[in-house]
Amino acid sequence: MTRTLPALVLLTAVAAFGAACSSSSDSSENQEKFGVRMARMNLWREALFRFTRAVEINPADAGAHSNLAVAYEANGDFENAAKHYREAMRLDKTNPFIQKNYSRYVEFNSRNKKRQQQKRDPSRTASAPAGSGAATPPVAGGPVPPVVDDGPTPPVPAAPAPQPVPVPESRPQPPSLEGGRA
Repeated sequence: MTRTLPALVLLTAVAAFGAACSSSSDSSENQEKFGVRMARMNLWREALFRFTRAVEINPADAGAHSNLAVAYEANGDFENAAKHYREAMRLDKTNPFIQKNYSRYVEFNSRNKKRQQQKRDPSRTASAPAGSGAATPPVAGGPVPPVVDDGPTPPVPAAPAPQPVPVPESRPQPPSLEGGRA
């Protein structure tokens, strides 16, 4: 009996410790909270890791998908950002944080695509090469088109930085009163 008591106490302590560790550090909510803290400190790789864990633990959490999309976007992975923004919108179309972040992403992405197209296809502009000062030569005796050179193209302002979706504190709510009785 004396040998089994210490073993039983040790086994109980290990089981309690294991349950506490798994419930406190491995919950989706805790991963999200930690990810939000990391994102606010601009530690986006760590935030990406935490939000990925949160989505793995609870794939139905729209906020976790949105936060993961924000982290992918901050790390420059726009393809995965789009995937998780779409999943977040599919899971919860009414969340204003998700809507705002997704609309900012779409706006930024469309501006970025336009800039990339302008860089790839310079014939779409009517200006001559910078510094040449010469007009485009006439084509088959036709009139010379005007040269428009407004100087360097001003940079397009970046879209406002997306914000991680706040994770609500998990506090028990007081019971609601019905008819004035508790």
